Amino acid sequence: MKDEPGAWAEVVKPEAATPSRSSSRRASVATPSSDALALVPTAPGSLAAAAPGGSLPGSPYPDMLRPTPEECWAARDALAQLHSAFFQHKEAAQEDGGNRLGPGNASPDDRSLALPADADAPAPAALAPTPYTILHGATAPATPGSAAAPARKSVLDSLVGAILSQNTTDATSAVAFANLKRAFPTWSSVRAADPRKVEAAVKCGGLAEIKVARIRAILDTLVAERGEPPCAEYLRDAPDEEVKRQLTRFKGVGPKTVSCVLMFCLLRPDFPVDTHVWKIAMSLGWIPKSATRDQAYEHLNRRVPDGCKFDLHVLLVEHGKVYKNSAGWLKSAIRGQLLTEGGDERERIAWIEEMEKPGGIKEEAEEHFRLKSGKSVCG
Repeated sequence: MKDEPGAWAEVVKPEAATPSRSSSRRASVATPSSDALALVPTAPGSLAAAAPGGSLPGSPYPDMLRPTPEECWAARDALAQLHSAFFQHKEAAQEDGGNRLGPGNASPDDRSLALPADADAPAPAALAPTPYTILHGATAPATPGSAAAPARKSVLDSLVGAILSQNTTDATSAVAFANLKRAFPTWSSVRAADPRKVEAAVKCGGLAEIKVARIRAILDTLVAERGEPPCAEYLRDAPDEEVKRQLTRFKGVGPKTVSCVLMFCLLRPDFPVDTHVWKIAMSLGWIPKSATRDQAYEHLNRRVPDGCKFDLHVLLVEHGKVYKNSAGWLKSAIRGQLLTEGGDERERIAWIEEMEKPGGIKEEAEEHFRLKSGKSVCG
């Protein structure tokens, strides 16, 4: 994750009005057939709530009718084929119904998740986790026949992990979060500690003094409002709009950070827009060239079908990392899949041929996943 727009000056910012979203359903990874696209369930206020061919209330671009649901699913399906190794790993991490994807996954009760401050240092054990597996699932398969409940990170873990991921790579922020948990297993201990020691724990992620000040301000506010220990679990069942209202009170917690908490931790159908998603969406013509990241979020979160949001987000981020936000192949893949009967057959299959060419883009994607799976993460 990259930085949230805005200054780093204050600790708590005024509450701002947030467009209403009433859905609290979990994000789905189901892929409908092309014949069933119209049946994909969506939350009130999303694309299905708009009249066919009409404007979309709440979007900064209410009359911009792209992306269509068909374009979103076509993009998701093409990217899932191109980045199949990455996608299979993501699917496996999601199978148990937990919320292990995204920032904030190191458990305070499992010291094996603590990583050395140097991300390139040798792992302390053969099955020790990497930054990638901390954000995307366990390193070792569960014991056969095990009925253990799926791991579930707390809302506060997810929020702090997202803050630590600002202005740095996800891999580095995963190390910073794991180091923080190793040094201070509880949020009460973070709040009580000398700030300089907390800063030392997360120093590898950059901007340690600023980030720690903001984290401590959040902890202080939670304790002042709800008592010890600092806890944000009251938001787990809150409506989306209330989660947004509560979290955006804090300086440094912007729309993307909140959207990541909603999607990765609370498993809501939300669509975070980071730099990769923003730039690729702009290249695809899904948002105007003048759109800011926040405007892109408000528009895309209303147009991308709920069932497609999780997959499309993580795949666009991975695609942006591998191909430096290039959208040329993806444009042809979407166009080829949406050609009607009687269209140019060559155009219909050109994207598949390009993907499967020996030494081509799919091999590049698989090599990127193989080489970076110990450091590189999505979201």
